[in-house]
Amino acid sequence: MTSTAHTDLTHIADRWTDLRELLEAQTPRTWPPAGRMSDHQRDLDDALDGIEVVDQQAAAERAERTALAPGVRPAPLRVPILDTITELEGELLALADEIAGSIQRPAFTARSASPADEIARSVAMMSARDAADPRRWKFNMAVRNGALAARWLADRIEATDGPFRPLSDNQHARIGQVAAAARRRIDRALGEPEADTDPTPLGQTCRACEGGLTYTRTDGDFTIWCQGECGASWTGANLLRGLNVA
Repeated sequence: MTSTAHTDLTHIADRWTDLRELLEAQTPRTWPPAGRMSDHQRDLDDALDGIEVVDQQAAAERAERTALAPGVRPAPLRVPILDTITELEGELLALADEIAGSIQRPAFTARSASPADEIARSVAMMSARDAADPRRWKFNMAVRNGALAARWLADRIEATDGPFRPLSDNQHARIGQVAAAARRRIDRALGEPEADTDPTPLGQTCRACEGGLTYTRTDGDFTIWCQGECGASWTGANLLRGLNVA
């Protein structure tokens, strides 16, 4: 079953282009958009072509925040939306870097192979394929943005294969907390109805660290969080599976 964190991260990635479009919008847009969905999809495709221009404008806006700054000013941008994008992008990229640095296995290494050494050449090819595995998080990728980070983190939540160690319970909890907070900010910016993700105290304590327990509800599921040192979390689906096993 898809986890709450995976749902939040997928939602973030799917809405990232809509958030970028708000940079130049004069009034907040609502979801779903008016008109046919095919028209909206065509508009999104057109917007992708202009992302590079928006990036340049955003950089210029950050450099020219004061009224006294010299030079030609770019088209007016919505500064609160720009701040939201900048902050969320920084948080998601930093989290992806952190998680990848902890769970991503280094690529295989191989010694140089002579044309006559077939075994060494085979190992070298395996090493090259392992290093180029598209599932890897690239710290030095040419384009880094919040949508890419959200999709990679979503894959790590659900996927069990690839050049990675399994996520720990604490890493699951940390990704879930960041994803829930980021989704709330994006939904507010887009004017979408927010998921019920505000934590509600349970009035009970964690057996492992005696921290207070809270729960959140999203998309028909719920998650229990420990607010103490262990930071553990349990989804409703996991708890039900445990009861069935018992």
